[in-house]
Amino acid sequence: MSRKITAELQTKLESRKIFAADLVEIHVDTPIYFTTCNIDLTFNSPTTPDSTAPTFLAQGQFIGFSNITESSDLRVGALDLTFTAVDSTMVAVVLNNDYIDKRVVIYRAILNNDYSFLDTDVYLTFDGYITGYTIQEEAATATLTLECSSQFADFERTNGRRTNPSSQNLHFATDRGMDFSPQIVKDIKWGRP
Repeated sequence: MSRKITAELQTKLESRKIFAADLVEIHVDTPIYFTTCNIDLTFNSPTTPDSTAPTFLAQGQFIGFSNITESSDLRVGALDLTFTAVDSTMVAVVLNNDYIDKRVVIYRAILNNDYSFLDTDVYLTFDGYITGYTIQEEAATATLTLECSSQFADFERTNGRRTNPSSQNLHFATDRGMDFSPQIVKDIKWGRP
């Protein structure tokens, strides 16, 4: 994944002590912003659907996310976002929204000792879409996991039209050229003697 890392940020990343926080955007109907930091952070994200700089909330619902792995191979990157389901707020967000294929963006911010940071101290670590969810219940707790995949999740899916009347009529309502396609297939001798 290509990142715009400035020389100043490179120096911060090479230091012996790094104070980092992750910023998570979930683009459901009303966007949600969480941080792994212990205080709320404001960041003018280039990917946010809001017109103002959103506040990324530090709260007890967002637990974390699985490891993000990168490779030079072209493959689907995936991660799981985990939330507590004891408080039903996040469960309600999933159940009350059309969440499939909603965008999820994760940034990492390198913070100063006073929790301040510049926009150039933030870099993108994941950009993908929600593909599903699971709720795990135990005797004393419950967790909600959002399954996310990168933009290449549908990379191998074949899009296009089919050779049947309903597909043809979607594009050409009066054309009857495919009405007889099932009968024509009987005349084709592909792989038959």
